[in-house]
Amino acid sequence: MPYQFEWYLVARHWQPIVVGALVTYWVAVVSMALASAFGLALALAQRAPVVGRAARVYVQLMRAVPLYAFLLWLYYGLSVAAGLTLGPLVAGCLSLGLITAAYMAEIYRAGLRAVGRGQVDAARALGLSPVAVYRDVVLPQAVRVILPAAASQFVGVLKGAAIVSVVGVPDLMFFANWASLRYFKPFEFYTVAGAILVGSTVLVAGAVALLERRLRAGR
Repeated sequence: MPYQFEWYLVARHWQPIVVGALVTYWVAVVSMALASAFGLALALAQRAPVVGRAARVYVQLMRAVPLYAFLLWLYYGLSVAAGLTLGPLVAGCLSLGLITAAYMAEIYRAGLRAVGRGQVDAARALGLSPVAVYRDVVLPQAVRVILPAAASQFVGVLKGAAIVSVVGVPDLMFFANWASLRYFKPFEFYTVAGAILVGSTVLVAGAVALLERRLRAGR
C-alpha cells in the first residue's frame, strides 16, 4: 500500500513548530554569545606567559570533543559524578558554547595576529595602557578578520543546536520527533523541520557572504 502523505497534520500544528524553531534559534544565539565572550578570553590568555599553556590545552582538547558526547556528559554525567544537575537548556547552551569557544579562540587569535606588531609598539610608545592598546588599536582592526569568520562559525552553531533535543530541550527537532511518534508520520514532520533548519542556515550563510563582500569593499 503506498504511503499516504498527510501534510494537513503539519499545518494543524504550525504553532508548536514555530515555537520549536524559536527555541532552536534562542539556543544558537545564547551559545554563540557565550562562545564569543569565552573565546576572546581564551585568545587573550594564550598570549599570557602563565595561563597560556592551559588555554592552549583547552582549545586543542575541546576541538577534539564530539558535541553529542559532551552534551550527554554535561547533562547526565555531572549529576552522577558531582551531584550537579543542569537543566536541559543550560546543558545545551553550555555544551555548544564551551566547544564553540575553542574555535572562536582560534578565530580571535588569527584576527589579533593580523594586526601589525609595529602598530602595537607605536601605541605603547604613545603611552597607551595595555587595555587601551587592545581596545583602541588592535580590536578595531582585527574585527575585519574576526567578524566574517565568527559569522560563519554561527552557521555551525545553528546546525549544532538541532541536537539539544536529545536531553529534552523543547526545540524544533524535539517536537518533530514527538509528532512523528504520535501520528506515525515521520516523513512529514522531519521534512518540515529539516527544511526550516536548512533554510535558516542558508539565510545566515548568505548574510555572511554579503558581510564579507562589504568588508572587502570597505578595505
